[in-house]
Amino acid sequence: MSWQRSSVSGTVPADPAGEAVAAAIVEILEGASVEVVYFREGDSLPPPEGNGAVPAATATGEGPAGWQMALTVTLGGPIGLLVRAGSPPLMEVLGALPGAGVRTAARYRAVPGAAGPEGRLTPALGRALRDTLVVEALSRHHVCAPERGAELIGEALEYLIELNGTRVEAHDLTHGVVITGALAHPPRLRFAYPRDLRAAKRAPLLFDGERSVLIVDWEGNARTELQRHRPHHLVPWAPPLPAEAADFADSGSLVAEATRSLGGIGFFLRGDRTIWVFADGEPLLMRRGEHWSAFPLELAAAIASAIEGTDKAADIAVDAAFIISAQRHGAILAIVDGPHRLEGIVPHKDRYDLRDEFDPMGMRAETKLHHLIDAAELDAQTLARLAALDGATILDRDANLLAYGAVVTSAASEHEGARTAAAKTLSLAAEIVLKVSADGGIIVFRDGRVVATLLG
Repeated sequence: MSWQRSSVSGTVPADPAGEAVAAAIVEILEGASVEVVYFREGDSLPPPEGNGAVPAATATGEGPAGWQMALTVTLGGPIGLLVRAGSPPLMEVLGALPGAGVRTAARYRAVPGAAGPEGRLTPALGRALRDTLVVEALSRHHVCAPERGAELIGEALEYLIELNGTRVEAHDLTHGVVITGALAHPPRLRFAYPRDLRAAKRAPLLFDGERSVLIVDWEGNARTELQRHRPHHLVPWAPPLPAEAADFADSGSLVAEATRSLGGIGFFLRGDRTIWVFADGEPLLMRRGEHWSAFPLELAAAIASAIEGTDKAADIAVDAAFIISAQRHGAILAIVDGPHRLEGIVPHKDRYDLRDEFDPMGMRAETKLHHLIDAAELDAQTLARLAALDGATILDRDANLLAYGAVVTSAASEHEGARTAAAKTLSLAAEIVLKVSADGGIIVFRDGRVVATLLG
């Protein structure tokens, strides 16, 4: 999808900032369309199109000199057909973006010399505008304090961008921080985040987001740390971290669990130089190569809608995909309606669910391995470990493991790799298929075609 501008009067004013905002929103939400309508005081806006079945949100506000603007974001395209309005986190981001876009555009129109020779924002301002748009949207999230949310989130993000690609004591830096109002007692000393942390060059090594997360209050004071191996020291009521949070902390799971226990908003600079934003224990947004995406939310919502089953299968598949992406492994993950959908596609020897139907005396060594795997109650950690093997890993709607390391019978193609061909073929029988690339990209297939490229 794309964006377009129009005017009630027919004359569309020059608006480089408005164009940049529209383009940035399309990047954030895969398959979204953005419409910017300009009008003057007293003009009547045309009624919104559509019947309300497609998720959409609108905000109005200041436009270029002498104009007002209405900015509408509609979640359409192939992924929009999968995503229903039953995903509150995604709907909250969708609802926040139009207002954030209007405010961001107004701010950058006031910058002298913002437009380059081609009438667009300069590259440097374009990068800054994309970050400002995200800060504005996050500051309206329900987990954020309204008083100083935008300022503190902006400062934290700026610091993470500074750290991106930095090395200290021969270490590539990662960093995890959670901004929360959970600590009721006053601070023992004033240690401003991130200002005072900049002076302590080795601070990111202490709060790497994998073994320890820095806790900051909404006044901007760095307060203490949440340690991976003993979270109860800070949160006495917190249960032990799930196995995947401890073993796959490089994917941001420790920061995610910190936001689940303490509330607030979390940021994690990963080793692959992406910046992840978490709230309520779930990833919201991801910054990669100076561009933002809400792919974690869209991926979760799309899977949950596509399978129309329990939330468990969707949650496990999404969490496993994030883990695999962070560890730079390739994989194919699929969810099918039931075991019958695999007939003629996956050999019986690769079927974990059929392990008890083979004669023990004539059982092949590969089939015997199935009896050593403990997947009775599948979790994301086990799924990610199994999916690291070559072949496809397949679940049913209720998160029961059906196959792993499975060879998928597919027609060879001169124009695509073996993993892509297998994912495409499997998607003809599956409810949804995720292909995770070794570079961290995730592509969603359904009905033999690409639904969305959510990271890559």
